[in-house]
Amino acid sequence: MGNVMYLRSYPPADKETDWRAFEETVTKWVTDLDPRATVTHDARLKGRMSGIERQIDVLISGRLAGTEVKIVFECKRYERSVGLATVEEFIGKLHDLDVDRGVLCVFGSITAPAFSRLARAAHPQVDLYVWERPRPRWEDLQDDFDDAVLTRYPNTRRLYYASPKSFL
Repeated sequence: MGNVMYLRSYPPADKETDWRAFEETVTKWVTDLDPRATVTHDARLKGRMSGIERQIDVLISGRLAGTEVKIVFECKRYERSVGLATVEEFIGKLHDLDVDRGVLCVFGSITAPAFSRLARAAHPQVDLYVWERPRPRWEDLQDDFDDAVLTRYPNTRRLYYASPKSFL
C-alpha cells in the first residue's frame, strides 16, 4: 500500500454541494503541494481498455526526471463509510486509465475490508487520505425543539442534540 494520511479539514458545504466542496478542497490542497504540477478538477481521460472517456475528480500531471507522471485523485464524501465496492471500482478505473498512481480521498471513514484491499493494491499503488469528520462544538449546536410544546406539555423535558450548523 502507498501512504496513509489522516487529515483535519473543514470544507464548507451543505447537503446539496458537500461532495463538490470536498473535491474543490482536495484540488486546492494538491495545488498547494506542488505548484509546478498541472492540477485539473473534473478531468476526463480515455480508458485504454474500455475505450470510453472516464471522469476524474482531480488529475495531477507533470514531469518527474524527464518522464510524464499522472496521478488520479478520487474524492468520496458519503454519510456512510467507504466500502469494498467503491475501492474495487477505483482500482479498476486506475487500471483502465493506465496511470502511475491513485489517491483515494475519503471524508469520514473506510471499512476494514476496503482498507485491507487498498493495502494489497500493487500496481498502480494507491494512497489513502482520510479527512476526519469534524465534531460539532457546543457553540455550533442548535436547539430546534419547539417552545410551544413545553408550554402545552409541562412534563416534557428539553433535550439537546448535536446538529452542527456550518457543516454536514
